[in-house]
Amino acid sequence: MASPRFHKRIMLLSLPFVRLFLRLKTGFRKTPAPDLPDHFLLICNHVTNFDPFLLAAMLRHHTYFVATEHILGQGWLSKILVFLVDPIGLPKGGAAAGAVMETLRRLKDGHSVAIFAEGNCSWDGLTGSFSESTGKMVRVSGAPLVTCRIRGGYFTHPRWAYSTRRGPFTAEVVAVYQPEELKAMKPAEINRRIAEDIFEDAYAAQKKDPHPYKGKDLAKGIGHALVICPKCHRIDSVRGRGNTFSCECGLKGSYDEYGYLCINDCDFTTVTEWDAWQHAYLQSLPDPKEGDPETVLAEDECLRLVIHSENHERTEVTRGRAAMSAQSFRVGEKVFPLSQIADMAVRLKGTVSFSMKDGQFFELMPLQKGSFYSGRKYKLLFDRFHPV
Repeated sequence: MASPRFHKRIMLLSLPFVRLFLRLKTGFRKTPAPDLPDHFLLICNHVTNFDPFLLAAMLRHHTYFVATEHILGQGWLSKILVFLVDPIGLPKGGAAAGAVMETLRRLKDGHSVAIFAEGNCSWDGLTGSFSESTGKMVRVSGAPLVTCRIRGGYFTHPRWAYSTRRGPFTAEVVAVYQPEELKAMKPAEINRRIAEDIFEDAYAAQKKDPHPYKGKDLAKGIGHALVICPKCHRIDSVRGRGNTFSCECGLKGSYDEYGYLCINDCDFTTVTEWDAWQHAYLQSLPDPKEGDPETVLAEDECLRLVIHSENHERTEVTRGRAAMSAQSFRVGEKVFPLSQIADMAVRLKGTVSFSMKDGQFFELMPLQKGSFYSGRKYKLLFDRFHPV
């Protein structure tokens, strides 16, 4: 394992290339960071996969980032990444205790750590919720807290999109809280401050100060986020191509350079509005006791299920059809009662990962690279029917 001094040198050497990459790829705008403590815990909203590079380009401090588990399971590429920057691994849909303990350890050793509190990039342009235990961790760490907000990221590269668009893309420090201030706050108050500081409403900001985000294939992949058609109510039926999208029922629409929707037979003008509607629609579905609990609500063919080991290796368990009902999640020959699933998450555009109450950690992957697989529908259905 390389030393922190080596990691700091790597960061300093790579920063000019990071800034050049962001400038060429996006509409990156460097904003000066204020004078910060020698070490700190930074918490930020999460919008794109470029976010760690954006923060690194803004900060003048060497910072360790908390990264999702799949980054550490990519064979030799992950070994190189760990050697160069040593990220803290966090399972999506799994237990976070190990990541919390490692974060606290590095802070105690005088290093800075950055966390994207939501754990997921935004699907709809709104900053999401985060764990209630965050405030307690911040207080226990004894380190200064720096809150940061990323702006413009949702339109630069929506989570569901296959293309990057050029437009204003910045990160700014919102507040710095000293350990003495944090000790005087209860965890709930710390969480409230964090939520206010990192909150971003992409469409509200766009309406207030409009900017075009130019690129190609602006609507391609939109079905990863908008999984229910508002016209026919079918799940996983919307497909995007170029700057337009459609459903077999006749629904047609377009996505423009400002991020707005224009749809026939529908009043939605933003992804946020459509997403709010599909959440409400799922809540209207009957509980299992009121209908057939094993009716298939969503399915995919040709997927494989892998299990993650403690040393980040993945082993195939089964392959075949995946299907979710109001009571269970089936993959090939395996059946997982929803009541036995501890948590479920989605990484990237839609790969499902979930942990069982007995500690096992699984991931659902397509058999063929590039095949359309919208895992978000399973996460939305899980959230609707998982017994509290």
